[in-house]
Amino acid sequence: MKILVKVLKVLLVIAVGVIAITFNVLGAVSMLSTGDAADKKIVGEIVFWLVFSIVCYVTPAFLVMFKKYVLSAAFSFVGMICVFVLHEMLGGAASPLYLPLIFITILAILLAIFGNWDKIHEGIDKREAKKSAVAPSVLGGTTKAADEQKKKPSKKSKT
Repeated sequence: MKILVKVLKVLLVIAVGVIAITFNVLGAVSMLSTGDAADKKIVGEIVFWLVFSIVCYVTPAFLVMFKKYVLSAAFSFVGMICVFVLHEMLGGAASPLYLPLIFITILAILLAIFGNWDKIHEGIDKREAKKSAVAPSVLGGTTKAADEQKKKPSKKSKT
């Protein structure tokens, strides 16, 4: 499981480095600096694009390094919602952002699941133990004799 978590971490960092930083942050900065955004009157949308790219995609990559997988997945999920909002604000101009950012979100969610795999199963085991410990006998008696019988090894004769 640790190998899978490390592979997911590497994929997430590479995807965030290539997609979020290169395309989103540098793309937004270049659109603002060249005046292309001002010509199309979408400066507000580009600033929104820049801010959500940093907060919702670059920040979770740092959170993964501190093993805050659930918080990272939450930030990435909010980022995916922002991508959908941005797509509507820009009139479909941000459609190339869909799949890469959804891929980053899926990686972050998988990392949250597999990074906390031991904690998830530990909680399930505790709940199951609690359920079985509290279960009373239907007949009003105890189940001690049945438990002891199960523990005794059976003697088999060798022929």
